[in-house]
Amino acid sequence: MEKRINSQEVYKGKIIRVVKDEVELDDGSRSFREVVYHNGGVCIALKHEDKYFMVKQYRYAIGKEMYEFPAGKIELNEQPDRAIEREAIEETGYSAKNIIKFPYIIPTCGYDSEKIYLYYGETDKQLGQHLDIDERIDLFKFTYKQIEEMIKNGEIDDSKTIALMYQLKLNGLE
Repeated sequence: MEKRINSQEVYKGKIIRVVKDEVELDDGSRSFREVVYHNGGVCIALKHEDKYFMVKQYRYAIGKEMYEFPAGKIELNEQPDRAIEREAIEETGYSAKNIIKFPYIIPTCGYDSEKIYLYYGETDKQLGQHLDIDERIDLFKFTYKQIEEMIKNGEIDDSKTIALMYQLKLNGLE
């Protein structure tokens, strides 16, 4: 185990907080850990008839457009189950029913505290999209097999989408 000796906040923004911690290792030596604290996120495989909604959006941090299941960040003090209801409507325009919650994933455990909560749901009422003011997404629908092929050929490389596809398979929802 590592023991924190002291902590220095390096950055505090709207989505993340970054700290640099000095730690004592089990042998008594000292080192530093840089940690990104994040409220977490939610992701849903939202089924409409025989297809799943996917969004395609430009991801600035890696400089490319990506296909992903609808997802979003958890607001401060918001519960994941509430966040997924909100995000489903915001990104697809549909409310979700028959929601199944899967275990969360930790996408980057080496330096980031983020947990992404994974869900399955079916479309309910069409309410219209409510994108954030700075959000630019295109909405698509694909079959499970199409998404699986997109993962296989590298067209989808988003970890939360791949993990959620695996959960769908494990639970017989493909």
